[in-house]
Amino acid sequence: MTAILIAFLMISAWALVSASQQWGARRDAYAAASAAARAGAQADPELLRQGIVVDEVRATDRALAVLAASGYSGSVSIDGAQVTVTVSAAVSYAFPSPGFPAEVEGSATAVARRGVVGNEGG
Repeated sequence: MTAILIAFLMISAWALVSASQQWGARRDAYAAASAAARAGAQADPELLRQGIVVDEVRATDRALAVLAASGYSGSVSIDGAQVTVTVSAAVSYAFPSPGFPAEVEGSATAVARRGVVGNEGG
């Protein structure tokens, strides 16, 4: 009975450690995607004066720059004033095993809005 209990406790500890490492990698991927989406949704004051809220090229460049600075890569999609960033992150397990994914994904969306700071110019 003691051997079974010890084996059960060891398997439980292994699963708990692996799950927490996966959760941490997913949290970091979501944080990187969120920061990149916010950076992509930031409007340039010059373009706001022209009535352009999101310039797709500049927004994509800003979002990818934030991802690169944080050590991740991902994809950026823009739909009007909505910037969506998806990031894939590798999980480094202390005890690798089958059944746990090698990569996790995080996605975040930010929406650009006019007049957030009230200094649009004119």
